[in-house]
Formats: sequence, C-alpha cells, structure tokens
Amino acid sequence: MKRLGIFFFYEKNGDVDDFITYYLRDLARNLTELIVVCNGKLSKQGRAAFEEFTDQIIVRENKGLDVWAYKTALDHYGWQRLSEFDEVVMTNSTLMGPVRPLKEMFDAMAERTNLDFWGLTIHHGAEGNPFKGKHLYNYLPVHIQSHFIVYRKKFIQSKELQNYWDTMPMIESYTDSVQRYESVFTKQFADKGYQWDVYVNTDDLKEFTDYPLLVCPTRLLRDKKCPLFKRRSFMHDFEAYLNDTAGEPVRELYAYLRDHTDYPLELIWKNMIRTMHPYDFTRNLGLTRLIPERVQDEACAAAVRKNRRIALCMHLYFMDMLPQSCAFAANMPPETDVFISTNTPEKKQQIEEAFRTLPLHAVTVKVVENRGRDVAAFLCDLAPQIREYDYACFMHDKKAIQTKPGSVGASFGYVCNENICKNADYVLNVLTEFEKDPYLGLLCPPFPTHGVYFMNMCSNGWGPNFDNTKALMKKLGIDRPISGEKMPIAPFGSVFWFRVKALAPLFDHGWKHEDFPPEPLPQDGTISHAIERIYPFVAQGAGYYPAQAMSADYAVARCDSMQAYASGLIRPLARVFDCTTFGSAAASAGAFAARRHWFGFGNYGPYENSKRRRARNWLRKRMPKSAYENMMRVKRTVLGPHDVNYED
Repeated sequence: MKRLGIFFFYEKNGDVDDFITYYLRDLARNLTELIVVCNGKLSKQGRAAFEEFTDQIIVRENKGLDVWAYKTALDHYGWQRLSEFDEVVMTNSTLMGPVRPLKEMFDAMAERTNLDFWGLTIHHGAEGNPFKGKHLYNYLPVHIQSHFIVYRKKFIQSKELQNYWDTMPMIESYTDSVQRYESVFTKQFADKGYQWDVYVNTDDLKEFTDYPLLVCPTRLLRDKKCPLFKRRSFMHDFEAYLNDTAGEPVRELYAYLRDHTDYPLELIWKNMIRTMHPYDFTRNLGLTRLIPERVQDEACAAAVRKNRRIALCMHLYFMDMLPQSCAFAANMPPETDVFISTNTPEKKQQIEEAFRTLPLHAVTVKVVENRGRDVAAFLCDLAPQIREYDYACFMHDKKAIQTKPGSVGASFGYVCNENICKNADYVLNVLTEFEKDPYLGLLCPPFPTHGVYFMNMCSNGWGPNFDNTKALMKKLGIDRPISGEKMPIAPFGSVFWFRVKALAPLFDHGWKHEDFPPEPLPQDGTISHAIERIYPFVAQGAGYYPAQAMSADYAVARCDSMQAYASGLIRPLARVFDCTTFGSAAASAGAFAARRHWFGFGNYGPYENSKRRRARNWLRKRMPKSAYENMMRVKRTVLGPHDVNYED
C-alpha cells in the first residue's frame, strides 16, 4: 500500500524530544513517504531529528494551528499527486507511543475496504456545545479525533474533500479549530454518505465518558489494543479530572506503561520536565512523597551512606532555638558534613560547643555578613562549600516573629521540620527517594495553610512575587513553564532537601550579600522571596522535578485540614449556587468573583493574577511606603473592599 504521512509539529523553541522520534520511527515503517510541517521555530537539533525520517520539512509561520499545517502539506503535494496514494495519514506530536507496533492497526484497518476515512479514537460528543463562539451545530457531534486521521484514495479524489480544504478559512484559535474542523469534519462528510470508523472501538464506553483516551487511557491500551496515548494526560488540569474521576487516570496509565509495556518511560520524564508545569504533572502522577518513620529499604539506605556525599546546610540566628537546631541535625546520618552560618563570633562559639557532641562526620561554622538572612547565607556562603556533594538539606531556625499570634509562626516551623527531618529513619527514607528516582531534584515540605497563610497559599502562593520570580528566571536564563495561576512546588519557609546538581544553575550565579536588601527587610516581595519560589524552576531547568514530602502523621492532619477548609467554604456556596461537581462550583464562584465594580475597576482580592495586581506591585516598588499605604487606604475607602484591615 502506498501511504503518505503528514506529521504536524509545534514546540515554542523548535526542539524535538525523543518521544517524537520514537513515534516516527515506528510510523515511518508503515509509510511510503513522510512530510513534516512545523509551525513556528525549528531548531538545528529539531531539524536533524526529523531528517532521520524525511528530507521533506516545511517550516511555516505559526498561524492556523494544526488545521493550516495539514492544509499546507496538502497544498504542497496538490490533489493530483495526493490521488496517487492509497492512504494519507495526518497525525501530530500530541500523541505518545506506540506501546505496540502500529502495523497491527494499519493491517487491521486495511481489511475494512468499505471505509472512506478512518481514525485512531473517537470523541463521543456532547448534548450541548461546550465551546464559546460560532458552531455549525447546537451540540458537539460524535467525531474522529484529529490527532490521527486517515484518508483513503477514493475520498482524496472526491470534489467534496478537495473543496473543503481549498476553501478552509484561517483558523484563529484552538476553539476555532475544534468548531470549524475537528468536531464537525466527521459529521459533515458522514452526512454526504462517506463511510468512516475508528480502530479503537469505544461504543461500550459511551455512557462512561465522552473522551475515553483521556479519561480511561489504560482501558484502551490494555483491553482495546490502542497503540498510542495522549501527551496531554500528564499536563491536563487535575481539577478537570476531578469532574469525572477521583484523579486516578494518569497514575493508572503510568503504572500500566511501567509494568506491562516496554515503552521507555524516560521519554515521558524528559518531555514533562522540559515542557510542562510541575503543578500539573506532579499532581496527575501523584508524586507527593509519603515518607515512613521507619527505614523501608535497609540495603539502599546503607548504599547511600556508603557511596554518596551528604551535606546539611544551616543558618542559625536565634540562640534560644539552638536546642531545636541541634535536634534537627542529630537526625542526619553520621556520615553527614554540616555547614553552618551565623552572624557573630559569639554565636559561632555557642554553636560549635552545642554541636561538639553530635554524631556527625564534620561540622564547620562560619561567621557571615548579616544581610539577606538565611537565603543570602545559603547562596553566598554555604552553597559554595557543597558543590561536590550528592544530596543536601537546608534549614534555618525559623521563627516567623512578624506573624501574630506567635503560635502561627511556630506551627509554620513545625510544618517544615516535621516533613523534612522527622527522625533519623525518616531522613534515610528521604535519601533513598533521591537514590531511586534519578529525576527527583527537590523535596519540599507542604505549604502552610493555617492562620494568616490560608488565603495566599491556598490561592497559589505567589502573593506579590510572581513578577520578580519571572524576572529572576530570565536573568538566570531559565526557560521553563511558569504561571501566576499555578502554584510553584517550592520550599515555602526555605527548609528542604535537594540534589546538589539540580540547583547548580542557581549556585553558578555568583551571589553576593549586596544582591539582597539591607535590614529591615520587607515582609514580602523581595529577591529572597523570589529565590524561595525559583528553586523548583531551577531544578527543572537542570533536568529534574520538584515534589512535596509529608510524614504519615502530617498527611492525616493535612487531609483533615483540607476537608475542614472545603466544608467551611462549600456549605455557604451550596446555599447560593445550583451545582453538583467541583468544576461547576468553581466556575460559579469564579463568575461571582469576577463581577466588575463601578468605575471600571477589576476584581477584588490581593492574590489575583491580573493587570491590577501588576500595577499595584509596580507602584509599591516605586513609591515611598507611607505614600503607597495612604493611597491604598483611600482606594479602599472609596472603592472597597470595605470593613477589612489594610494588607500590604
């Protein structure tokens, strides 16, 4: 069979990951010719990757999405040349696999000689139109999904198909693509009498889900011999999964790929870490570590102690907390080298005396400049001493003296220490996590949600620090996904474990104490707060991912806390909104919060990622503190929100 393949590719930097070449290597075995159409950039590396399979590579302006990429290839060949092929396959880089030879699918569908066009999978449609804008129908039709569709010769030669593509209007957006092409193509041509079907029959799942490949991919791979799965599975909104599932689809998919196929999992990891936000894939894959209090793998723990260099970095300022700091260090393996910074010779002497009896390999205490607090001490003075180590922990004697009542700040310290260094066995289990997972770069305690931390941390944790973190990423040359709507998997409180190589790009910057503002430090919005949030993106840029760690005791408390928060918010909402699912409730609450207020001012709320927030941050940086606070008080008096205290 003479078969042409059209492969659409888009990646913002034009880099081609190995999962694409793995897919094309099998696909090409079933093709006579292949043409690649790239929207936007194609790097030197990307071109070399595609040239393994074809010398027909078209790089075009990034407009029209996949639809106009396919149209470009069809126009390049022309209908006369296209009519020489028995089949034309159109597919793209949104698919991963195969987990079984594609030849099985092509051979099976070749026996279906009655078909004019066919595809891999189907979307079962919806009663209403979920997309805004114009649509040919007032519902979403059943349709072949556009990530893999095949035209047969008779269909290619038809005037209806040729006219369809020749008159295709420019596609302006994803929604436009779905409404003008993907969701309507199948019905339009079925209505004209053309025959179609898909390789993966999911008629038995119509009542289960409208999107089987995303919602139950494991069933398709395991029970229906589907050879491919969606890259989107790993980056899909976790909240969207919760509308139809308990959040298990991606975890089941990964477990199936790991245990029942020979698909190289490193292809997934490398693409996720390079192109996806950790907030998405760590939740979809359930990468939060629940660390036991007793050693789980004695052999691995012993190997780590014998073969890896372990460091503990500490910045100690409050001498009244020295006993707690010593207790923290005492949980480290005896092979650990400890590097401590403090701000006076007197404190140095006290620290050396307190640590003298601890069973540690070596303890080095250094007096450093008292500027930039723990973050500056870590980057300027401690990090240069651990560059040759494998795994390290950073902690400081966190007091949060600015937080009232004092119990709130103390509990923040509890959250950090409980989940990073609960006891000696817990620490060994943390180290074995790094040893067993070559992509793990950072383990952080969960963010605090109690007291005054609730609204900021539960809304995304950025506060006024998104813009300065993004600017710092640019300065350091880190190009990884960042969003003001997605929480960074960061060590809030600056107590965390890390693979030293994962933070090398940050250490290489050559930090000085002059890079940090002098005392008194603002409570938020400084370079230190940006650094606190940039750690996970640094690790990602180095090829690793961040995750959270919890003790079993804290995980139970966390679950109970979140249920309490949810109940406290949902009970009053249930009296106002007529909805049942999380998605509909969130949409109703979002619509309510987004109502515009008079004088054209936007949404209230100090943590919204909006132009209003950016303008406020810009003014705060440039105005005297008293003038800025007076301006905000006047604004609140006139426009609201009313009856609340001023918040910086």
